[in-house]
Amino acid sequence: MDAYDDDSAPTRADSGSAHIASGVHKTFKAPGKRWYRLDITCDTQGVDELTLTLTRGGAKQAYGIGCGDHEADQFNIPPGDTFTVRVDTVRSGTGLVLWRLNTIAPDDVDGCDDDIDGCGG
Repeated sequence: MDAYDDDSAPTRADSGSAHIASGVHKTFKAPGKRWYRLDITCDTQGVDELTLTLTRGGAKQAYGIGCGDHEADQFNIPPGDTFTVRVDTVRSGTGLVLWRLNTIAPDDVDGCDDDIDGCGG
């Protein structure tokens, strides 16, 4: 059975880091039946917040990510086509953006079930 389709524990699909001076522009595949959760944070000097933009097809949402927080910001992405994660380049400070993309069971989705399309409220 494909790790992206079963109901077992979360599975890491990707992880990495980038310097804030380079920013992040990464496209991820989202196959299977399980949701994805993007955990993203920044450890910086001289920058309090970075802008994250999630895009899939015509849907696009921007979020502010607080740097130096004890916990990563979390975003839910349903399975389907590829999606893009972009963190704007910041040249006025130093530090890193760190991310981890995990698959999660649909029952483990907390809050908005699609942070790319967005959830009104």
